[in-house]
Amino acid sequence: MESSHFVFTYGTLQIPEVIKLVTGQAFPSRAARLNGYQRLKIKHRTYPGIIEDPNQSIDGVLYSNVDATALTLLDQFEDILYERRLVNIEGAKYQAFTYVIKDEYKNRLANEEWSLEEFKQKYLDRYLKAISKR
Repeated sequence: MESSHFVFTYGTLQIPEVIKLVTGQAFPSRAARLNGYQRLKIKHRTYPGIIEDPNQSIDGVLYSNVDATALTLLDQFEDILYERRLVNIEGAKYQAFTYVIKDEYKNRLANEEWSLEEFKQKYLDRYLKAISKR
């Protein structure tokens, strides 16, 4: 039997329509928190990145039952700026994959928090159209 994974999302992939467009699937999900990371805007982009910061935490969405095929599609969707990393969610209640900014690209981050609500208001429609053409 194929193994399934947890995936913690903190940016555009929190939006059900986005993850469905990327993977072709819908997954069980729930709100979750990742401690020890900070979410920031990426310069000249509408989506965020995260970096380690022991004093910060991020709210996001934890997807379960993510299969290897979907994980491969998520890897392909994520920009070269990211690496997939196994992290502990909510202490160590869950181990999940998430996408973290690679050290060599940290200079691409703005010193400003990314907002899901702002993204939905300003960019979501255009973003959905763009990724549906991939």
